[in-house]
Amino acid sequence: MPAPRRRDGAGAVRDRADACPGAWRRHAAADGALARFRPVGGAVAAAELRLLAGAAGNAPLELTSRGSWQVRGLSDQGADDLAVALSGVGGEAPLLDAQGRDVPCSVVASPRTPAADAPARVIADALRGRTDVPGRLLVAVDDGSGDVLGLDADVTVVLGGTLHLAGTPTDVTGDPAALALAAVEAFLAVRGDAWRVAEVGADRVLEGLRPGERFGSSERPEPLTRPEALEVLPRLGEVGAKAAGVLADLADEGAVLRATPWRTVVLRDAPADAVARLDGLVETGRSRWSTLSACVGAPRCARSHTDVRGDLARAVATGRAGGLLPAHWVGCSRACGTPAGPVAVVEGTPSGTYRTVVRAGRVSR
Repeated sequence: MPAPRRRDGAGAVRDRADACPGAWRRHAAADGALARFRPVGGAVAAAELRLLAGAAGNAPLELTSRGSWQVRGLSDQGADDLAVALSGVGGEAPLLDAQGRDVPCSVVASPRTPAADAPARVIADALRGRTDVPGRLLVAVDDGSGDVLGLDADVTVVLGGTLHLAGTPTDVTGDPAALALAAVEAFLAVRGDAWRVAEVGADRVLEGLRPGERFGSSERPEPLTRPEALEVLPRLGEVGAKAAGVLADLADEGAVLRATPWRTVVLRDAPADAVARLDGLVETGRSRWSTLSACVGAPRCARSHTDVRGDLARAVATGRAGGLLPAHWVGCSRACGTPAGPVAVVEGTPSGTYRTVVRAGRVSR
């Protein structure tokens, strides 16, 4: 990916490229290489899930705040082998295609609605392998329910509705995939070194979509069906090997799996005994963990001042954490993984204590 030169409109020179990891470009963490795999609208196949879990070994898989899968603690060779294996899985919406290309940025979609799947596939396929698309960019396809619209993605298209840029609605309509791709291209044309639409402003991106350009039909597919769906919550987005195995088995039996930006997994058309089979492996009902998230913390991150996940587990066990207000626990001021929306950030300090800061929220790493 070309190194950016200057932040548009701010005058500050960036001295580093977008460092978001992917299938082939990994983050060097304290516990080894970290590889990130961006599903197409959250889609993951049983074979892919088994490969991810096998590569993770005894460590859990991680779900991110953009619905991506992460595998930690890999060797360089192990990460390469995993990417090659995933390239051979195939399917309509693979994590990696047959050429080994992943999606450079997150393309999320309403997880309960099949109608959002096809536009997400078209968008992701058009972006695969591109090096000019920042990893921080977020594209969303909303089914009209407003679930992913609330993420304030850089580019959001609503089925049968309008285009939103960095959370700002516009009056531009059209075929969802064509409209989203046009918006991405308009952003790339003016981005300079920017990673997000908000850095250049929605108005500048909107100018690239005018005047009078047509983006196909904006009619909503009918009927807009929502199958029966089960949503399960892996604690702190960690999916252990046993849970991954059960989810893969359920997918083999007809369940459609979708990872979400809320670090959950939605199962459409799940078998009747799915809850019983997942009991004890993930949260399947009301839980104090439903409003909690956390960075990985020490010892897996060298920057962290505290054992974030261990401290949080002890706080939940004693009733000191988990409630109505979302809380995100982190081990340093970088606050990696902070979710969108109002959130209490509980930040570890060099002294080993925590301080709480309530912020409007942002999507970080």
